[in-house]
Amino acid sequence: MQQIADTAGVSKSAVSLALRNDPRIPLSTRERIRKVAEQLGYRRNPVVDSLMTQLRAGRQPNFQANLGLLNCSPEKDLSKNHTFRRLREGVLRRTEQLGYGVEEFWLEQPDLRPQRLKQILDARGIKGLLLIAALTPDMLHEDYTGFWNDFACAVLGVTHLDNQLDCASNDQFLTARRATEKALEHGYTRPALFVPERDDELLDNKFSAGFRSVSRLLQAKNRIEPVDLEMDQLDRAVERVSKLKPDVVITNKTELYRAMKAAGMKIPKEVGVIHLDWHDGIPELAGMRQNNRVVGSAAVDLVVGQLQKHEYGPQKYPKVVHIESIWIEGPSLRG
Repeated sequence: MQQIADTAGVSKSAVSLALRNDPRIPLSTRERIRKVAEQLGYRRNPVVDSLMTQLRAGRQPNFQANLGLLNCSPEKDLSKNHTFRRLREGVLRRTEQLGYGVEEFWLEQPDLRPQRLKQILDARGIKGLLLIAALTPDMLHEDYTGFWNDFACAVLGVTHLDNQLDCASNDQFLTARRATEKALEHGYTRPALFVPERDDELLDNKFSAGFRSVSRLLQAKNRIEPVDLEMDQLDRAVERVSKLKPDVVITNKTELYRAMKAAGMKIPKEVGVIHLDWHDGIPELAGMRQNNRVVGSAAVDLVVGQLQKHEYGPQKYPKVVHIESIWIEGPSLRG
């Protein structure tokens, strides 16, 4: 590194920062130093890299900048939804670890049009954005076309926004697949998937695809097609459970479980229940914990990575980071 510094006419610390692509060194200088390093045959030592990473991780990070957390939901308070709350917590935890602050904006605020938001972000020097709680594919007003060009961006939770943005999400396909596999491991033979069609479409039909990837291997008499769970007609959903006679119901809605109990169904004696978005507020259920805090952290890493490489706007090859779920045993299943 000292040889590189001498050849490039910079300090050794500048070489260290440039080879880590640190934005504190101008891009032109970084590129010049990297070119010199390549000419001199420099190669990074993975053992030393690992040691230095551990040493740096033990230090209190210096403040870097603020990131913008854009709430795309009709609800201003993200804490009302346990998934959004955990995604947000993951964002806040990871930004603190990396030395970033967070400013939050609600896109449905009446006086916050795209032009006004752009002015605020520019005035505050915010160059990294995280989009959370996008509930419909068309939730972004057409005025947001081109809005992202000047920012490093990532979407949390869904991949449907057609803006070529990086995304961090739970792997809902594997979540549903493994939930169905766990049902079979527990001795169930006739699983049924009850999720709102709108939810499944929002997730690119990954719940139904994951379920079908396992259920298609069952005997024909035990195959049940996914059922559209209409939340305003839970009584009808309970009737469908009675008519279809599954021995285990897989769902993403706690309300269905409660409606089944209210109707007198004996859980788990008569029918088991698995929740696809388990959290510690429903210990009475078995299910898949989607690790949404980790998803939030992963989205921050995507944005920070773009900032460090001075990559802004839509990506030619957007990255999608999938976080896997963890199976949680619960009393809503037999033995």
